[in-house]
Amino acid sequence: MTKHVSVFGTQESKDLELKINGRLITRVQNCKYLGTYINSSLSWKDHIEYVHKKLVKFTSISYKLRSKLNHDILKTLYFAFVYPHLLYSIEIYGNTYHSYLSKLEVLNNKILRILQNAATRTRTIDLYKDYNTLPLHLLHNYQLLLLVDKFVHHVDQLPSVFKEYFIQNKLIYDYDTRENYNMHIIAPYTLYGKRLVKYKASQLWNSLPENLKLLQSTSTFKSDLKNYLLMSI
Repeated sequence: MTKHVSVFGTQESKDLELKINGRLITRVQNCKYLGTYINSSLSWKDHIEYVHKKLVKFTSISYKLRSKLNHDILKTLYFAFVYPHLLYSIEIYGNTYHSYLSKLEVLNNKILRILQNAATRTRTIDLYKDYNTLPLHLLHNYQLLLLVDKFVHHVDQLPSVFKEYFIQNKLIYDYDTRENYNMHIIAPYTLYGKRLVKYKASQLWNSLPENLKLLQSTSTFKSDLKNYLLMSI
């Protein structure tokens, strides 16, 4: 009996048959790998839908809990049962179109509003400030910037695959400039290229104030970066 594993494919390539060591590779539109749903178009819609369904279940529970528990316990519950689902793989799934991500962001806003028993007129940014966290699109940027910060100041903490992932200007130029700590960017030719982690993370890093780039304390960088991103809203 022939063993099957999966590979992505489209209708246009349905006649293509791929085998590796005699094993037929079955064509699929999406698959789950290490808890993340990956689809053939890399739009991350399937993963976003998966997380959305997970968090919808917590919405009704939130209504019941907010009248029985105090602010600190509700905040703890948010970071125990909601935030981990949002954070996991956000470096990649957050790099999608805003129209795809907005569904999840609206739900997260709703959960925060319920847990904080906030009035309808309460600004969304205040919900995030109260819990010292970030909207999804900024959480995505935050995680990418943490990756670059480790590359610049704590490269020994990164997996070996990332130790030469970025290129700093100081390795390109023989003279000192104010942009030595910036990443060297090669402009991509396609829209897809502009969504690559290497390109987007480099752009985000280069746009940071110099005082943030020079911080070598990870805890201080995280705190100051979060405040900086919240102020950008």
